[in-house]
Amino acid sequence: MKVETKADPKEKLISLYEVVNSTGDFISLIQTAFIYNNSKPLQECKAQVEKSRKEIDKLSTFITAYAVDDPDLKPYVPVPAHMQKILNSLEILSELATKKSGEKILFSDKAADDTIYLLQRLVEILRPTADMILARNTFLSKYIVRSQAGVEQMAKEYATLHEDRLITGECMPEAGSIFVKMLEAIKDIAWNAREIALKLAG
Repeated sequence: MKVETKADPKEKLISLYEVVNSTGDFISLIQTAFIYNNSKPLQECKAQVEKSRKEIDKLSTFITAYAVDDPDLKPYVPVPAHMQKILNSLEILSELATKKSGEKILFSDKAADDTIYLLQRLVEILRPTADMILARNTFLSKYIVRSQAGVEQMAKEYATLHEDRLITGECMPEAGSIFVKMLEAIKDIAWNAREIALKLAG
């Protein structure tokens, strides 16, 4: 059933680009909260994520309906579902950072460095993913795929090293639980960004 609207598909893709691009800002807020052990920036993050979630729902309805008659929109049909998963993982990261801050849980220097580094790598994946919305560039897609593979590998290595720190007592179990969950959320975000890039590259 076609949506009764005269909305311009190009405008909708610009809106989709803006939502995807904003995820980099969310990561920056999470980084700030994590570094300074202050949950205040996360209040803004939570509100913005919820706003993005509602916008994605609207865009999904539009894109799915119009793609029936517009072949150029068909590659975009799966994108909103992957974006919702990215937003879910961002919420998880925000909640974990809030827990770390609220309960004054301290990470080892290595775990803190690893987390901050991977969060920055996510920003470097999500910005090009947003660019893919407006320019379905195969070079961008290849960059995102390689970057995702790198994040996946590093997250696995960091998890293994973390187990060693637990054994030696360098890392406390409560901090370790948050660290491992953050690694999983980071991997999920990178994987869904990769899926968006692959689908748009065709």
